Amino acid sequence: MKFYDRKKELAVLEKAYARDGADMVVISGRRRVGKSRLIEEFIRQKKAVSVLIVPKEEKQVAKDIEDEIRAVAGYSPSFATFRDAMEYIFEQGFDLVCMDEFPNVLEVNKAIPYEMQRLWDRYKDRKDVLLVFSGSYMGMMNRLFAVNKAPLFNRATNTILLGPLPFGTVMDVLDGFGIREAEDKIRFFCVFGGVPYYYVLVEKGGEKEFGAAIRSLFFDAGAQLREEGENVLKQEFGGAYSKYYAILEAIHSGHVSMAEISQKLGMRSTTLAKYMKALQKEFRMVERTVPFGQNPLKSKKGLYSISDNTIAFWFSLVYGKRSAPSKEELAAFIGRRFELLCRGFLESYLEGKGEKVIRSGRWWGQVEVQERKFEQREVDIVVETDKALYVAGCKWTGEKSGEAELSSLRESAKVPARSRKPVVWVLFSRSGFSVKGADDVLLFGPDRIAEMGARFG
Repeated sequence: MKFYDRKKELAVLEKAYARDGADMVVISGRRRVGKSRLIEEFIRQKKAVSVLIVPKEEKQVAKDIEDEIRAVAGYSPSFATFRDAMEYIFEQGFDLVCMDEFPNVLEVNKAIPYEMQRLWDRYKDRKDVLLVFSGSYMGMMNRLFAVNKAPLFNRATNTILLGPLPFGTVMDVLDGFGIREAEDKIRFFCVFGGVPYYYVLVEKGGEKEFGAAIRSLFFDAGAQLREEGENVLKQEFGGAYSKYYAILEAIHSGHVSMAEISQKLGMRSTTLAKYMKALQKEFRMVERTVPFGQNPLKSKKGLYSISDNTIAFWFSLVYGKRSAPSKEELAAFIGRRFELLCRGFLESYLEGKGEKVIRSGRWWGQVEVQERKFEQREVDIVVETDKALYVAGCKWTGEKSGEAELSSLRESAKVPARSRKPVVWVLFSRSGFSVKGADDVLLFGPDRIAEMGARFG
């Protein structure tokens, strides 16, 4: 698959490379998101000592660095340790050094980060060099670079948290594969999100039909993603895998409040809070939402959901299953993820139109439908900008959306729509509409979502 997007990240790296003096750039992000490919693209046509750190004997790691130096300079002495190799690099004036999967050095020699700290502090003021460290273990990268008392704390001059490709870029990727139908593009995104590795597999598999691609990648003999959920979680969480796995499984099974998860797992809320924070902040696999308008720090109505599309799909339709899901099961899953896609799309669309998004989310609570008669209602999406309040409903079914959906949306949104700003009503529908758009009504079907997504990201 050709290289897509990443213009901002490449600009950060190029700017650091062009500066005089020493720079250290740290790149982190979940596995499969394209960190190694970003580094490959950046060092293309540059003389770089680029090493993938593999957990093995330190002398072997030193030999890997030696081989890379020889490939760049034509000569390298032999090294017995990582420190010897890095000291040589600094002394000889190599100006670009990349260490991929750097947290693996802890399995080689736990002293290496501290040795790297001392070498950096010694040479940074007298050498012209760019060091690029990358790693998939986001928690470990934080413990090496970001938290107080970390061995390389405050040494990085730039940090890049590499996220998934944006929706619009994925539309371009799928176009490049010859997948033209907007509905199919949305289906692929709802399962694979913006993780480049999965689209590499889609391209290699050659399956353009969504259901066939799912069967090939998750269920056929030799399916490469059959154990993907478990593999990713083991790689990300290491020794704490079982606890995080249990939490994600509980959320998937419908235990979505802190109290429900705590009761399900038999874990104290204070202990659980530490893991939930890591899942949200470090690993970005879980999202906590509160009713729109409430303070996330004070609200007791927070609900948790799995934010990673592929992990959510794996738990829903792969884990423990012997056969591929039916069309109905796939449609039900896509319908649930469609809401998240639409929220991100609407934010990008409005920003592309020149509006500043202030906050967004969804809303749920009691609504007075008749005098003294209340019902529990939900609103899929609420986005407030500097100009208006946008209230949206999402529908992934075979039926068109029309006046009934608009009427229900207006009734359900009585609480969040209490705004001094103009309110714009938005419908997202897989199957089109039986109403027309207006100044205060926006309509988005799959074709328009795909087209505008490609334009606005």
